[in-house]
Amino acid sequence: MQLVSLMRRARTGALGNSLIVMGGFVLSRATGVLRDIIASYFFGTSPQMTAYRSAFQIVDLLYLVIIGGALGSSFIPVFIQVWERDGEERAWDLAGAVLTWALLALSLASAAIFAAAPWLVRAVYGGQGVDSATLDLIVQMARLFLLSPLLLGLGGLAMAALNARDRFAMPALAPSIYNLGIIAGALCAPWLGIWGMAWGVVIGALLYALVQLPALIGIGARLRLSLGRQMAELGAVGRQMGPRVLGQAAAYISVVVTSALTARLIDGDSKMSGLIYAYQLMLLPYGIFSLSLSQVAFPRLSRLVAEGRYDELAADVRRTLGAILWLTLPATAGLLALGFPATRALFERGEFDALSLRYTTGALAGYAAALPAFAASEILIRSFYALQRTWTPVLVGMLQVGLNLGLGAWLLGHGGDIGALALSFSLANNLEALLLFLLLGAALPGLWRDVGLWRTVIIAALASAGLWALLEAARTLSAPLLPALGADHAYIWRAELPTLLLWLAAAAALGVGLYLGLTAALGAAPARAALARLRR
Repeated sequence: MQLVSLMRRARTGALGNSLIVMGGFVLSRATGVLRDIIASYFFGTSPQMTAYRSAFQIVDLLYLVIIGGALGSSFIPVFIQVWERDGEERAWDLAGAVLTWALLALSLASAAIFAAAPWLVRAVYGGQGVDSATLDLIVQMARLFLLSPLLLGLGGLAMAALNARDRFAMPALAPSIYNLGIIAGALCAPWLGIWGMAWGVVIGALLYALVQLPALIGIGARLRLSLGRQMAELGAVGRQMGPRVLGQAAAYISVVVTSALTARLIDGDSKMSGLIYAYQLMLLPYGIFSLSLSQVAFPRLSRLVAEGRYDELAADVRRTLGAILWLTLPATAGLLALGFPATRALFERGEFDALSLRYTTGALAGYAAALPAFAASEILIRSFYALQRTWTPVLVGMLQVGLNLGLGAWLLGHGGDIGALALSFSLANNLEALLLFLLLGAALPGLWRDVGLWRTVIIAALASAGLWALLEAARTLSAPLLPALGADHAYIWRAELPTLLLWLAAAAALGVGLYLGLTAALGAAPARAALARLRR
């Protein structure tokens, strides 16, 4: 009875943590959308916005690779192991040493990028569609943004330590605080122009680090800067981090590759901004559903591997993957059917005009097709990390980057535009997810031999296809009564936005209700679990 009680409490804790992290991602994506709405109003798809986005891509690679992904995924399993084996004092000694080396690495990398920025920017974005003034602005902004990785690094390590101790609330809130700093800068655009947003990035990064310090102190953190020369565990973190740096770099470079190819198009600077707006819309359901579930699952998977409980590990991976696909397949249907009116409602005002809308929606369909695979890859990669088989996702990720670059370049050579580039990104990510799925099944024999998982996936796919057809029919039938749903309509946002928002809300509510009811009736486990919890 005691064991059953402990298992129930563990499941309840996992659910509570998932809801906290999912709520944090919802808030983060909501503030991110608000940030993009304000930015689009002032700057649209102008060269200034392209410069801001491009500079952000270059510098963000430092944080996402070293801190946001690689360090967290390599640090958490070792930190948990040291805490449980040697006690919290030695665990915090390890954290201090990791922080010291991370800050040194970030400082050296930032100095290198500062020096190489003019060459790097022209190598990546120097195509026919981007003029020299925009390239110079990218260089200037990239150098300013180099202040942020150090601050984000402090916050990222705090987040990893808190997550390792199953503290998710403040780490879940921190990205929204970061977005609020950028929003404050964007609202200064009438006086400071694009530099208001640029300084907002630095201020937001500072707030991102500061907001997590009270929670870190609350769990007894004692961080002391140290090189940790006598700590063998530091070497374990370093050895695990090496391939993960390459893996994270491959995933992010694939996004930069798409932008770099877009710079070679006519009017490439505006198309690059539209491409990134579309990518951000795809990240909305990805962050809420996939990142939140995977982030909570990772410490749990690491513990199961450390304890040798591989049957429970397999069940956990299946359950998380099933939930992610059940949530992201209908999100894909929604983006494909409602992407145009949703983008219009969110962005078409101010400097974001009909041409900006065309560029953004031209890429959105391709990115939407990548969503389920992009989302599934997150838990598959973290499963390999928990198993400490780090090179497998790295090699698959490098293959994905190569395919994206090769296919994108081929499509450009045959007259393709940003829609074709987004499609090549989608095809490459779908292949990556398929390979990861097969290889993880080989690493854990019998992992995918589960009727419940396949029932959930098949039901979700069929119901999502039906959802897409329903939303397409609703949009077609409503277009004569609501002209803003049509692409050829001269949209006047102040007069037509309220009606368009009401229609989108009604369509979304109808779609969610029908999808949830249908998948539950057909026996999808996540749907039945969701309905059961709603009833309680």
